[in-house]
Amino acid sequence: MALIKQSEWAHRQGFSKQYANTLIKTGQIPLVDGLVDEEQANAILASIRNPNQPIRRSQFTENKIQYGDDLPTLLLKTRIKNEIERGKLLEAKVKSEIGELVSAEAVKNAMFAKGRIIRDGIMNIPDRVSSLLATINDASKIHEILSNEIREVLTELSRDD
Repeated sequence: MALIKQSEWAHRQGFSKQYANTLIKTGQIPLVDGLVDEEQANAILASIRNPNQPIRRSQFTENKIQYGDDLPTLLLKTRIKNEIERGKLLEAKVKSEIGELVSAEAVKNAMFAKGRIIRDGIMNIPDRVSSLLATINDASKIHEILSNEIREVLTELSRDD
């Protein structure tokens, strides 16, 4: 029966002194003359632990953290991913500086301006041809005039590029 201080038992188990104090105050871990019986406390701790939940506390052995074998691999994968992302950002920056990439806002503004020109050109057709069409009774002639006006507006827009 090894009796140790609460803080030492908490340190050996890998959790805080506050958590050990909570276990003691709730009556889950008994004290013997103000000290913790390590074997009994560990047995009680194992019995109250939910086996469906992973152990979240760090594993300590003589004040040294034991890392799993996966840590160097995990660090390497993280570093590789970080370098790949950094490379992508650098590539985008270079393309932006040489003019291969254009900001989305500039594209939106250009498309809005072009759309406005198209809209204005088409909306002006009725004003230009209404008086001419009012005097014509032949449907094929009206169709021909409207088609020519629309074609003229679209041709004019294609020259602006």
